[in-house]
Amino acid sequence: MRLLGYAFVFLIALTGVRAESKFDFASTPGKLPKEVRPTEYSIRIVPDLEKLTFTGSETIRITVEKPVRKLVLNALELEIASAAVDGQALPKKSIVLDAEAQTLTLALPNELGAGAHEVALKFSGKINPQGQGLFFARYQELGTNEKKIMLGTQFEPTDARRMFPCWDEPSFRAKFQLTAAVPEDFLAVSNMPVEEETTVAGGGDPGGEKSSGRKEVRFAPSPSMSSYLVVLCAGELDTIEAEQDGVKLRVVATKGKAERGRYALESATKILHYFNEYFGVPYPLPKLDLIALPGGFGGAMENWGGITYFESVLLFDPKNSSTRTKQDIFAVIAHEVAHQWFGDLVTMAWWDNLWLNEGFASWAGSKCTDRFNPEWNEWLRRNVPRDASRRVGFSKDTAMQVDARSTTHPVQQPVRTEAEANGAFDEISYKKGRAIIRMLESFLGEEVFRDGIRKYIAAHKYSNTTTADLWQALTEVSGKPVGQIAPGWTEQPGFPLVKIERKENTIQLAQERFTVHYADPPALQWQIPLTYVTQDQPATNNFLLRDKAALLPGELPNDKAIKFNVADAGYYRVQYDDASWALLVAQIPRLSEADRVNLLLDAWALVEANRAPLAQYLSLVDQVVNEDQLAVYDQIIDTLVYLNRLFAGDRVRPRFQQYARAVLRPAFDRVGWEAKTGEKSGRASLRAS
Repeated sequence: MRLLGYAFVFLIALTGVRAESKFDFASTPGKLPKEVRPTEYSIRIVPDLEKLTFTGSETIRITVEKPVRKLVLNALELEIASAAVDGQALPKKSIVLDAEAQTLTLALPNELGAGAHEVALKFSGKINPQGQGLFFARYQELGTNEKKIMLGTQFEPTDARRMFPCWDEPSFRAKFQLTAAVPEDFLAVSNMPVEEETTVAGGGDPGGEKSSGRKEVRFAPSPSMSSYLVVLCAGELDTIEAEQDGVKLRVVATKGKAERGRYALESATKILHYFNEYFGVPYPLPKLDLIALPGGFGGAMENWGGITYFESVLLFDPKNSSTRTKQDIFAVIAHEVAHQWFGDLVTMAWWDNLWLNEGFASWAGSKCTDRFNPEWNEWLRRNVPRDASRRVGFSKDTAMQVDARSTTHPVQQPVRTEAEANGAFDEISYKKGRAIIRMLESFLGEEVFRDGIRKYIAAHKYSNTTTADLWQALTEVSGKPVGQIAPGWTEQPGFPLVKIERKENTIQLAQERFTVHYADPPALQWQIPLTYVTQDQPATNNFLLRDKAALLPGELPNDKAIKFNVADAGYYRVQYDDASWALLVAQIPRLSEADRVNLLLDAWALVEANRAPLAQYLSLVDQVVNEDQLAVYDQIIDTLVYLNRLFAGDRVRPRFQQYARAVLRPAFDRVGWEAKTGEKSGRASLRAS
């Protein structure tokens, strides 16, 4: 789940919904030639903590598909000391680094024939001060306040090449065997368990200021995986551990902090078991480390077998940490552990399909979090903006705000440059992706959808995929035309507005693209999996709206309410005609919190789009504030804060503020300043809001 890429020289045309192909290595986008593929890397890294540099060497076993006269792989900010192919050293002039293309080219004296070969390289580079490649983090040790240093790596999307030359594109999977020479008092962690440690007393390669020696730590070879998933962390570290389903789990943290990872460790054991059962393919590595890095490097990263985290999203202090922090820790761990299947075991072919990693991990993380903590209302937490002071946050609604504007992009977006690879990690990939998956799960049914996911993972483990591979698996298992329904949601931008109109005991449906501040948008159409309930039939009904307009099957008396997008599980807006809206608002006391939030979100979005008056939204607010429901108040507070800023300098602002106080005061009086014994976590979070 991370940052920065490099300049790619190909173009991907995207015009409307296209027929994407299933994964094929030869036709997968990328810059590197496909005639050569790596199969195994054996890498040795020697960091110098005083100079903040490192030296390295590697042997790469490759397979040549057809004869070549040169080898092209990736390298960035590295110096190449020597290169050899099949034991034959290459002259310096045959070793060419291209900083702009971020490549290393080895010109060969003779044609390299098809078959297995071996490349040997020696190189050096720098240890970065920020989360790119091999980096360092300085911190003060807990309890002693001594200044310390820790090493970590951040390779996604395209920074493995900063630590070692490699075929640094997702489809070039290979096995990695890593060796690191570190100070003797360091603990080194990588994707796989330690295979051997050899202590070298005194001298040798430089370590830290107090290092009297170093040790060579050799890790076991990894399964076949993409280069961006390699990890190396080292420092003066403590661990706590557990075991689940035959897998050793550890929390790794700087000295004195490991015990703060107890909640994370307990959560991870439950999460791992849950996903083992749900995905139907057991976690394949012998261990899983959760590594807390001091300072800032980018949130969390799903390195296979060695997940790295901000300390703030892994370590929990029961005395000082908030309930919301506890919730966030569980959710982030669930997201990253889900990646061990979606992203690591099965990897998107190219960054244009990043959503297969991030959208699925977001959905699976929320599903798991909700399974173990239903009182948290996880789906609602992830649907509603959570930071009222800035109106930002990775929620479904913020994704829809972005997606309604002219600057949006499809979930499957073209990636041509470093900036585009970096920019792909946004609300659309994560939260629109997550919402689409949840909508499809609702449409197909939970068990059918799960069986389709199991089929997909089993068929493509240790390999790469495109979205078409996923649609095929879901189609085969469900018997429904997922391959026809789903591409409109992933291959074109935006989302639909469904308009509801009553006509003589029937419901007329129509769809159009929903936009905000976007004049003359291109006309688009979706196949929309609608869900709805009626006043007399509370069980959820389904209807697939395939066309621009359609009549909902069956009749509905003109005095009975109907509610679409049940539990806010769909990725579309709904606008009711006046009669339907009045009937629906009268049913507010009978609606779930999720359905109330859905009405609030849509009502406010219609105001922003100049499709409904502000008074309609505010009248709805008056109807829903009688109960202390966190997600309801999250949406209301978010909107009131925004309006308060909007009215700055306007004479209407004092009247608006008086209204806002009148809306919020009753809830404040009920919740109070002090926590009450036995109160639910939602009330504590509401107090914090």
